[in-house]
Amino acid sequence: MQIAKFTYVSTGGEDWTFSAVEFQPFNLLVGDSATGKTRLLNTLFNIGRFVASDEYKSGHWIFELMHDSVRYEWELATDGQDEEDPRIVKEVLTKYEEGEPRSLIRRSRDSFFFDNSRLPRLQPRVSALSLLREENEIRPIYNGFSTIQRRRFFDTDLADISKLEPPPRDLMKRDRNITMEDIYYKAQVNLNARLYLLARHFPTEFANLRDAFRDAFPFVSEAEVRDITDIAPHLTFPVEIPVFCIREQGSDQWLPVVELSSGMQKILLILTDLYIMPSGAIYIIDEYENSLGVSAINFFPEFILNLEKQVQVFVTSHHPYLINNVPPDNWYLFNRTGRKITIRYGKELLDRLGKSRQQAFIKLINDPVYRHAIE
Repeated sequence: MQIAKFTYVSTGGEDWTFSAVEFQPFNLLVGDSATGKTRLLNTLFNIGRFVASDEYKSGHWIFELMHDSVRYEWELATDGQDEEDPRIVKEVLTKYEEGEPRSLIRRSRDSFFFDNSRLPRLQPRVSALSLLREENEIRPIYNGFSTIQRRRFFDTDLADISKLEPPPRDLMKRDRNITMEDIYYKAQVNLNARLYLLARHFPTEFANLRDAFRDAFPFVSEAEVRDITDIAPHLTFPVEIPVFCIREQGSDQWLPVVELSSGMQKILLILTDLYIMPSGAIYIIDEYENSLGVSAINFFPEFILNLEKQVQVFVTSHHPYLINNVPPDNWYLFNRTGRKITIRYGKELLDRLGKSRQQAFIKLINDPVYRHAIE
């Protein structure tokens, strides 16, 4: 699934609004601090949690979605959290078949229709996409929202996901019939386990990931998944503990992932996410460049723009090296007046910014829209 268009208005007294915006497979959100970039990412992530995990949120969302070249429109409106009995007040899903609209879901406070058949009112705080997810017409859209994943790198996030622990027992017992979805959904809290399973069951994909990691860090001569006792024989464990480790040029020493720099851990985690996540997933990264050197920052845009898998990516950044390496067509410039957030397209700024990426970035940060980002 891909989000083609999006509009959002908050409820519950906050009244945050985003101007309607059309998105692409790769979307770089730029603008000064506090202009609404992270708020937009949070809004997209929250609606994913609402659909996939039934975490009720307040707001009014309007989406145009694409799945297998088929267009859908989905609108969801809810009461504010501070209401006496907050609930969904409107939900509409329309599928366009050869340009003709077909109503799949029509829901209000008092009625609920699926494919023009009236249903009981069901749970008033749970999205119809979740309630009807076993229906063939609904499952692709439900799956799309359930794959929205956000990566933030604060506090102990990297340390927690890189810690040493055995792979999930149920996957270790199944020597065959392991799918990529098993690795993504059942082992996603453990980076080393995911890489172990990827190397064991999908060696070609693991080799591609390893090569991409070495492209980002050319001083790495070797990278593989080993048992922790191979590189730390003084340690003993009752079960196998796999660990991703590297050797650097000119060194015979294996370094486990826990001893890598935060920037290397971050790149490894992002690459792992992208290689194992299902096609049609939506991936969110806030301030990608934090703790990264120039080479790793420059590596990312080319990798994403040439990614063959159908994954929609949203990234925020302030860093000139990253912005310079992304075509202005993929820029989304944020400007905020009070609680109204306006989003402008990079392609609209090209005439003013120029075709040179570096020249475009210099003109971007001096553009009145950027310099007076909060009005």
